[in-house]
Amino acid sequence: MEVEAGEEAQVPLQQLQQLQQELLPVTNGVHHTDSELELEEESGGEAAAREERVVVKFLVPNVAAGSIIGKAGANITEIQTNSGARMQLSRASEFYPGSPEGQDRILLVSGTVNQLLTALHLVLSKLKAEPGALRAVQAKDGEAIQLRMLVHSRLCGTLIGKGGATIRSFNEDSHAVFNISPPPQLAGLTERIVKITGDVDHLMRAVALVVTKLSENPDYHLLTDANLSYSMRYSPTPSGLSGQQQQFGGPPHGGMGPGPAALGASAPHMLHMGGMGGMGMAPPPAPRAGGASVTMAVPEEKVGVVIGKQGAVINQIKELLGVSIRISKKGEFLPGTHDRACSITGTPEAVEIAQRLIQQKIDAHMQ
Repeated sequence: MEVEAGEEAQVPLQQLQQLQQELLPVTNGVHHTDSELELEEESGGEAAAREERVVVKFLVPNVAAGSIIGKAGANITEIQTNSGARMQLSRASEFYPGSPEGQDRILLVSGTVNQLLTALHLVLSKLKAEPGALRAVQAKDGEAIQLRMLVHSRLCGTLIGKGGATIRSFNEDSHAVFNISPPPQLAGLTERIVKITGDVDHLMRAVALVVTKLSENPDYHLLTDANLSYSMRYSPTPSGLSGQQQQFGGPPHGGMGPGPAALGASAPHMLHMGGMGGMGMAPPPAPRAGGASVTMAVPEEKVGVVIGKQGAVINQIKELLGVSIRISKKGEFLPGTHDRACSITGTPEAVEIAQRLIQQKIDAHMQ
């Protein structure tokens, strides 16, 4: 299946929100099924919020990644099975370019808030079971564990609140310490690093508060980037981030320590980005000057959802955003998975938005 490129266009936020509502009718308690739209029963408050589907990216030191993956992917498979969440880890050579700590891989977790928290608890248990991995995720000045989340800069205002009121209330509720990095200095990066430090119980409560609050922002799904590979869009420099961190709940804590040389392991459930060598699939078209190209994983059983009836969904994305989208043929999977390769080419902004819309469409039909 191939959808050719259209004309590149600048898309107003309001028009994108309208497109998102048309493609992803899973908002405000309304769930789309093949036959009808069913109103979800009102459960109110936090319980209802925990059924919201979310996507969260964590930074993981390379030295700790093996504990999450496990031998031949055993750990990450177990965590996904027991939590119901979908987990994807960037490849051993794919590091977050805006991290001042060193070689950090990206762990993406998607699902309901409850599934996310269950998966996070299981991940922390795996890290605590191995001394080397535990040391890598401990704050530099103590034994407390430090999580690092990537949050779009435009969502950080929701998290901080007026005069820092919201995040201070999170500190008082969870007893975790929060540090938010300044806006990234590296051209093209859109995310800030939110560091959360505390024991496991504190971290679990803190993440629940953060994710629930962020998901209340009407632009959350539009601004939440599910991309794991930055090398095709950004040129990392050793300068990293500069400026003073915003600190809430205590003095600044150090980040997760850098890991050693990249681990060579690759798990079956990882999202593979970049070239399609060895698949028998032609590489995506070379991006135009200033353009970008990303390859994302689409579960075999969800390809029809992404394409839509007679190509309606994928053509609508293509026509509005001016991107080229190619999906590998049936039976041509990303290495070690049962996922088809979906390659998106266009301007960096359009590619990023198209990827979010496709990922949200997949997530909306996971249950």
